[in-house]
Amino acid sequence: MFCADWALMFGFCGCTLRQLREAGFSDAALLAAPAPAVLGAVSGTFAALVLYPLDFVRQTATSASRPVFAWSSIPFGACAFGLFLRPGGADAPLSDRAARALGASAVALAAELPLDRAKIALAGGLRNAALVTTFRWPLSAALLLAFETVVR
Repeated sequence: MFCADWALMFGFCGCTLRQLREAGFSDAALLAAPAPAVLGAVSGTFAALVLYPLDFVRQTATSASRPVFAWSSIPFGACAFGLFLRPGGADAPLSDRAARALGASAVALAAELPLDRAKIALAGGLRNAALVTTFRWPLSAALLLAFETVVR
């Protein structure tokens, strides 16, 4: 997944959470399982749909004659938000939140990798793509921590 995917996904999820809170939903209801995973999957779908006509990186990387749908955004969002967002999670110590973010990011990146044909093509194969993904693991965890701080 590339930067625009993340920005759209995190933005959509944050705006949706804010709107639902303004509508009267409590964090206990919004962040109880499976709601964060569903919200993450919807956020990933939103990002993929918005980027579909403009995703020249995936189109060029996969040598496709038309834009390529970012299927990998859906499981990434579902796993990242589904495993990370919890009621009262922002009140936990930073070490607990960081561990939860690292775990959620690891699962999300592993779920995303087999579906990200562009990353595999750009990296020159699945093994190299997995290596590149490990470099993105701390960034993904840091973004989840920042997201939680911003939306609370």
